Amino acid sequence: MDINLFKNIFEKIKIKFDFKKVNSPSLKIENKAEGVETQIGQLNIQQGLTYSEVKDLVTSVIDQKLIAFKDEAKVIYDQRTEKFKKLITDKIKNLPEEEIAKLKDPDTQLTLIEAAKISGRKQNEELRNLLANLVVSRIKNDKSGKEELKNIVYNEAILTVNKLTVDQLKIITLCYLLKDTSYGGIVSWNTFNNYLNTHIKPFLGFKNTNAEFQHIEYAGCGSIGIGSWDLINIYRLQYSFLFLNSVEKKEIDELNLQENVKQEIVVLDTKEDKYLIRFMNKGILEKYLKKKQVNEEIAKKLGLIYESHIKNNDDVKKKILDETEIGKELLDLWENSNLKHLSLTSVGIVIGASYFEQVTGEKIDIGIWIN
Repeated sequence: MDINLFKNIFEKIKIKFDFKKVNSPSLKIENKAEGVETQIGQLNIQQGLTYSEVKDLVTSVIDQKLIAFKDEAKVIYDQRTEKFKKLITDKIKNLPEEEIAKLKDPDTQLTLIEAAKISGRKQNEELRNLLANLVVSRIKNDKSGKEELKNIVYNEAILTVNKLTVDQLKIITLCYLLKDTSYGGIVSWNTFNNYLNTHIKPFLGFKNTNAEFQHIEYAGCGSIGIGSWDLINIYRLQYSFLFLNSVEKKEIDELNLQENVKQEIVVLDTKEDKYLIRFMNKGILEKYLKKKQVNEEIAKKLGLIYESHIKNNDDVKKKILDETEIGKELLDLWENSNLKHLSLTSVGIVIGASYFEQVTGEKIDIGIWIN
């Protein structure tokens, strides 16, 4: 029976109900269906359908449709899993033999099966690609039982992708990049601007609602705290040399550094006759001084000079707003969303790192966070 026919039956049946109050705490409902008369094709219905007849009718219509839907769904499911199998095959075909052999492991096989099932349910190609990347990373990071935590985290990440939208993937990845990573390729203001355009911009266009962030928390990818992290201060401390004021020559010369060490630390700004410190941030400078076995007292003084010449947060913010292409969009998003309150779990970090690699083609070693 056609579903529209089923709908019309109920639209054309006219039933009257009278509700009479009786001397009781409850109401007695009397069905006064009278004169019910509906004609469908050659079928005449002289009275209301009984509960049993309605039940049989509903069952008949739904069963017929489900059979058709089931056949159609199986075709779509098979098509999607075929795409997934091809993705996996293309990604692992060049792996070393010992890594491919990990597919014999029962846990790895079960993870692969779960990923294939999720892929069959999902229409989105980005999610399918992410699933394939996570499976391959799971294979690569399996060190024959020596890194059990990584295996567990990757397994959970694969199952969790099923719960996430592309918008949520962008939020997770952006949080990971801004809060938990530092990019070593920044050697000038131009490279910083390029970094923002190529590494950060792809993840800015997401739906900024409380529901998106709450779902990330529900999925086990992060938590939204009362406190917040300061993006301006993070950039100020990570890429300090971009926001350094020049140093009076006298301050550096009086330290009596070895000449070869001094030449590696500073460069002379001939226009102002002042020094510019070369190092990206104070931490890297301190590691260098320790490696060169510079006197601890001198190293401490140089560290204080470095720190005191970094612009304050307001000046850092102004420079980012005025001199980068996406600075305003990025800072507005950080200030007016739950992004600054979001902290990622290990599962969120793995998903963020994998999605970043998928979108940009660059890889991040998650071993720093999960070991």
